Formats: sequence, structure tokens, C-alpha cells
Amino acid sequence: MAAGTRDVHHSAARPETGQGRHSARRRLLGGTAIVLLAALAAYLLARREELADIRRLSAAVLLVTLGLQFLAQLLWNTAMLLPLRVYMKLGFWELFAIRTGGFLAGAAIPVAGNLGVRLAYLRRRGLAYPDFTWATIVSNALSLSAAAVLACLAAGAIWAMTGTLSAPAAGLTAAVLTLGVGAMGAIRWLPRVSGHSRLEGWTLLSGMRRGRVSARTANGILAASFGRHAFSFLAFALLYNSLSTGPGHFLTGGLVYAITSPIRIVAITPANVGVIEWAVAGVGKLLAFEVTTGLLVALVFRGTSIVAQVLGVAVAGAWIGIRGEG
Repeated sequence: MAAGTRDVHHSAARPETGQGRHSARRRLLGGTAIVLLAALAAYLLARREELADIRRLSAAVLLVTLGLQFLAQLLWNTAMLLPLRVYMKLGFWELFAIRTGGFLAGAAIPVAGNLGVRLAYLRRRGLAYPDFTWATIVSNALSLSAAAVLACLAAGAIWAMTGTLSAPAAGLTAAVLTLGVGAMGAIRWLPRVSGHSRLEGWTLLSGMRRGRVSARTANGILAASFGRHAFSFLAFALLYNSLSTGPGHFLTGGLVYAITSPIRIVAITPANVGVIEWAVAGVGKLLAFEVTTGLLVALVFRGTSIVAQVLGVAVAGAWIGIRGEG
């Protein structure tokens, strides 16, 4: 009886232990975000004279940036929709609304919140977990590859126009290119490895052995991802060019976006708050810009991105309400 009682107690304690770990992780990541934001606020407040640069952003620049962000969101949605349609019928605006709900959840719970909302909805629609995971991997991997291509094009254009390319720009571009090539390789390698007999006990990996992506689907995802990154590149370039003094900042500002794009794939803090801002500021400093300028660009970019998503949800709600489908 005592042994049985201990077993019951142990089995009851396991979920609590798991919940405790998740709770501790959320507190840690939330605390990290608070520290990064506090550091950001302290840095900007200590340089109030540099904050006056924000006045250089005219209403026209902000409206163009918002338009570019809206187009980027639409293409991002397309890139995520294409691999899912291999397994199910799913409307464009339907996915847009679910993605935005996941974004809001991810602001509270990194990774799990964003993916969890989409997974919960799509599983109710009949999508298997391995298929959802494979579709997510494919869209993210091809997005990373598209960003790498854009970074190389931008670096090449800078070198062609100026006759030189700084060592940090060359090194960081090469790093992004390496990640992009590795991501492409992972798409080909993962289904083969997951079919190995030793991995049969791993339900998720073994389920990916049927994961395939046709050339047509892959090309569509690559095109949509490249378009998304190109519009975001232009938004970054426009913001950096408006906030910086001196010529030649347009392409370099866009290159900062392309180089930092891999950071946007994995959420470290809620919505990567603080992480992206400091990453943009750090990369910008290595390439050509002041840290304050990088922080302002990242904050304005984040703000216009949120507004673009809200506009997209409004359109999605109106479309679904009128048509009754996504």
C-alpha cells in the first residue's frame, strides 16, 4: 500500500514538475525581455539629443513604410500557406487571422504561444502534427534561404557601387549565406534521416519520413519569401536613409535587415522584444550606423509591422464576414 501511495504521489507530481519548468522558463524569458527593454530605454534616455533624429521621419516616409510592411505581411502569409495546402484546404485570410492570433499569443509565451495557436486550430481542421511541423520547417528554411540571396545581392550591389565592402559586411553576409545553404540542405536531409530504423520510436521524426516538397511548391515559397524580404529590405533601407546623415545609407540599411533576418525566425523573448532591437543596433554599428539610429529603426519597423498586421486582420475579418470563407 505504501509503495502504491508513493507511485500515485510521484505520478501526480510529474505534471506539476513539468508545469513548474514551463513557468520558470516563461519567467526567465519575460525577465530577459524586461532587462533588454530597460537597457534600451536607459540608453535612449541618456541620449535625448540623438532622439531628435526621429523628426526626420516624415508622414510620407511612415506611410510608405507601412505600405511596404503590409505587402510583406501578405507575402509572408503566402509563403506559410503554400506548404500547408499540400495537406489541407485553407483560405488565405483564414490563415492570416490565425497567424496574427499566434503573434499575439507569442507576445506572452515565446515560440509555444505562436506555434500553439496555429497548431491547435489546424489540428482541429484535421492536420497531423508531423505535417504541421514539416510545413513550418519548409517555410522557415526557404525563408532563410531567400534572405541569404537578398543579403548577397545587396552586398554585391554595395561592392559594385563603391568598389569596396567592409570586412564586417562581408563576414556577416557569408554567415547568413551559410545558414541559408544549410537550411536548404536540411529540407533534403531530414526526411531521409527520419526514416532510419533507429528513429522509429521518435513519433515526430518518424512522421516526417513522408515529408516532401515539390519543385513547384518550393519555388512558390521561395518567390513569396523573397518578395516579403525585399519589401522589408526596402522599409529598413528607407528608415535608415531617412534617419542617417550622409549618402550611401540606403543599401547598407537594407543589408542590416537581411543580415538580422535569421534572428526573427526563432523567438527568444516574447515577440523577440529587445532581442531584435539590440541585434539591429549591433549589426548596424558594425556596418555604418550609430547605435541610437539602429534602435530607432528597429522600433519604428516593429511599430509599423504591428499596424500592418492589424490592418490585415481587419481585411481578413471583412472578407470572411462577407464571403463566409478565408
